[in-house]
This record gives sequence, structure tokens and C-alpha cells, in this order.
Amino acid sequence: MIKKLLLIIIGLLLLLIGGVAAWMSVPFAYQKEVTAQALTSDDTVRVDTARWLSFTPAHKVVTQGVILYPGGKTASETFAPVMRQLAAEGVLTVIVPMPLNTAFLGIDKAQAVMDAYPEISQWYLIGHSLGGVAAAEFAKKQPARLSGLIFWASYPASDLSTLPLPTLSIAAALDSQSTPEKIASNRPKFPANTRFIEMAAANHWQYGHFADSRNTEPALRSRQSQLAELLAHTLAFIRPMPAQAEGQHSEDSQHDS
Repeated sequence: MIKKLLLIIIGLLLLLIGGVAAWMSVPFAYQKEVTAQALTSDDTVRVDTARWLSFTPAHKVVTQGVILYPGGKTASETFAPVMRQLAAEGVLTVIVPMPLNTAFLGIDKAQAVMDAYPEISQWYLIGHSLGGVAAAEFAKKQPARLSGLIFWASYPASDLSTLPLPTLSIAAALDSQSTPEKIASNRPKFPANTRFIEMAAANHWQYGHFADSRNTEPALRSRQSQLAELLAHTLAFIRPMPAQAEGQHSEDSQHDS
């Protein structure tokens, strides 16, 4: 009787796991026409989709690289236009497709990307939503390989408060997923030197090019406006002006939310 009960329980667990895996494997809808354009090489950015989605500035010597972990149930193509824009500023950018669209199953994916580009001397890791949780775990294990960690609408699940790694958190005021309240309650888990920014009138889905049908949250600004601010904050963190870099710690403690 006990053996039969155990077999039933195991069978139900396998069905549950299989159901979740099947659901996660089908990504949220994204704007395919826009992303297709972003995945086409031109004289400014070279695109490679063989192993990852990589965007390399053309005709430039590149020493900085950015790796993005997409959120759960999110196709890597969703962020192609955003990362291409960042590459156009002279930074190598790589979006890492995750097994079953689940970053928890690919926490160490950044390692292979870094190994493939030995010419890059500075690496920054970005995670959106659940991708940020996975990015945090990689940073916790290998902080020496990174020059910075960036959370887009996300927060760490484990304690990183003693991690001596420059960190940026860019949250959205109208985010109903990674809400401002969740960011605030998890603030003690962030590295102590984290800079916190909250974008006004912004939401969870306009960090990338999710399909408009996905955007059920309020937004008082356009996607283009939110992405412009997102990229400006991200680029300023990666390439701060000398004066900003010197006074960033003291300013951040007073200026940002």
C-alpha cells in the first residue's frame, strides 16, 4: 500500500514538473517584426545568432562587454532591439538563450560567453526579472570575473550584501511583478554599494519588446521613452564620467530612491 502511494506521488510530481517545463518552454509573445530588424547586421553593428544573440560594434576596438539573462518564459529575441542599441554605443552585447526559457537552468552561461571573447577586459552582467535572480547567483560565485552587476526590474534571492561588486538596480514605479515594495523589502540583500534608480511612469514589460498584448500593466509613458531612460542609466553605469565615478558613492546615498 505504501509503495503504491509513493508511486502515485512520484507520478504526480513528474506530471507537475513536466507541465511546468512545457509551460515555460513557450515564451511570452514578442514583437517579431521589430526584433527581426534588430537581428540584421549593418555597417554599425554585426549580429551573430549561431550560439547566442551577440551584437558587436563594427569597425571599433571593443573592450567592454554586457551579457543579458532574460527573465522567465522570455525569448532572448525580446531584448534584441535594446541590446543592439547598447552595442551601437561601442559595447559588445550578448543575450543568452536559456534552457526552457528559465535562467535558473543556465546560471553559469555567462562563463562560456566570457571565454569566447578573451579580448574583452570588462564584463557587466544584466538580469531582467527572474533573469536577475540567476545573474545574482553567478555574480555571487564569480565576482572577480565581473566589473558590475545590473538588475532590471529584479532583486537577489540570496544575500549579496557583502559582495564588493559595483551594482545598479533600475526599477519601474508601475511594475506589478517586481514591485517597488518587493525591491524595497529585498534591499538588504543587494550589495552594500548598490545604486538604486526607479523610473517614473514605467512598467515591467517595457524593458524589452514584449508584444503589446503582454502589456497589461499601466504605463504613463511610451516604450521608446522608458527604453531611452533605461539605456541611459545602464550606459552611465558602464561608462561613468571621471567626476561621476569619483563621487558616485556619496551622491547615490543621497540622490536615488
